[in-house]
Amino acid sequence: MSALEVRTDLAAYRAAVAELAPLVRLGRGADAIRVVEGRGAWWERLVDAAAFVVDEPDPAPAEVHARVAAIGVPVAVVRRRLRPDIVADAGAEPLAPRHIVVDAWGGRTDAAALLRDALGWARVLAGGPLSVVDRADTAAATTLALRGADGIGASVTLAIGGGVGGALVASALGPRRLEVRVDSASPLAEVAFDDENGRRIRPARRESPERLALRRVFDVVAEGAVLSDLQELSADDAVISPSS
Repeated sequence: MSALEVRTDLAAYRAAVAELAPLVRLGRGADAIRVVEGRGAWWERLVDAAAFVVDEPDPAPAEVHARVAAIGVPVAVVRRRLRPDIVADAGAEPLAPRHIVVDAWGGRTDAAALLRDALGWARVLAGGPLSVVDRADTAAATTLALRGADGIGASVTLAIGGGVGGALVASALGPRRLEVRVDSASPLAEVAFDDENGRRIRPARRESPERLALRRVFDVVAEGAVLSDLQELSADDAVISPSS
């Protein structure tokens, strides 16, 4: 098939297009993959494209997610602290966790999205949806106590300080321990498994998040792969909402 067009003015995505040639090329047609920045009302920019990449979307209410789900075209969501390839690495060995602990810290500006990504890691490591048992909010921190299927418990803590960006450590505790470390200041995440045989660290993923996102959308448009990004984003936004 001919190359898919990508519509973007963001330098990192234009570089990713060059790396993925000849599968994709820059263009502005109605059949293009459009890259949308996630700040503000990002859902209002999901128009006039065959597929979308939403880069670091701000949290949105349930009614917005319902509207976005009905647009009927593929949407890849870029969450740099919750990359799908790192998620796949975390699932490389069976875990059977008893408890999940996620500690996150970052600036106030990005606090809601960081809390959502921390919750997303709790969901991933628990193997399914989580419900809120209790929540405590202060000016400096948010703590969530959560429950998953089969009696799995989880705790998510976000400490809020100065600066921007954020980092998190997610641990699954059970017969085998898994630890995931993600830092916005570093392009590389660490995924490590510990058991009686010692520690095993997965090879670092070096593909840029922009290239990964475009490649995933290409797989959907060209080969019929399925994206669950929107459903996962909606589920995580619903849990971090104070009204949940």
